Amino acid sequence: MSDIYKAPEANLANGTETDDSGSIEKGIAGDYSFSIGETISEAWERTSGNKGTIWVGAILYLVASMGISFVITLITGGGAAFSLESGQGSTGLGLLGLLAQLITTVACAPLGVGMAMIGIKIARDEQTSGTEVFSHFDKIVPLGIATIVMYLLVGVGFLLLVIPGIYLLVAYILALPLIADRNLGPWAALEASRKAISKNWFAFLGFLIVLLLIYIAGGLALLIGLIWALPLGSIAYGVAYRKVFGSPNHI
Repeated sequence: MSDIYKAPEANLANGTETDDSGSIEKGIAGDYSFSIGETISEAWERTSGNKGTIWVGAILYLVASMGISFVITLITGGGAAFSLESGQGSTGLGLLGLLAQLITTVACAPLGVGMAMIGIKIARDEQTSGTEVFSHFDKIVPLGIATIVMYLLVGVGFLLLVIPGIYLLVAYILALPLIADRNLGPWAALEASRKAISKNWFAFLGFLIVLLLIYIAGGLALLIGLIWALPLGSIAYGVAYRKVFGSPNHI
């Protein structure tokens, strides 16, 4: 049994304090400390020297996701034309559109997780680069399944008087990196994120609102502010993840 009065220890091997780094077990139990102000403050300090890495990742993500969407649209677009010629009409078009959206969502899931992992690795003082966005296609199946299940549950939640949807939308924000970072299955990752965030749900809701305001402020400043806003938000997400779930070296 852990001693709650024991002084926090530091990882002197790499010179980085990890006393606030959690683990999956501690995160699910709510045994972690999360402060919006401290998270944003640390993220701001870590943007120095890391803005370029995040922007390279963001550009690669944007180009790759647009390319995937374009290819899938071309493929399903050809099918749509065939559908009209064969007299299947709007039903065929609707099914093809749904299929295209589904394939795009699954195909782009590893890119989104790769972008998240850049911020997480910076928060953990691990080496990373913009090409991290391409590093998790080996997990495309569990990531795709988790993304689809998450969207379905959140959608159903919004149909059920909205509040359940808002709850799940916030509760699932840390789920997908757990698949890439800790090799959890889709449902295990969703549940780990939900249980952990539920312990401090309102704090994470406030955190997401603050990030949204940061992005809006960056966009309003003739988009120039996004030079700082995007890295700040990405690293802040990474710091939040570290505080809750730590790293594979803290399990």
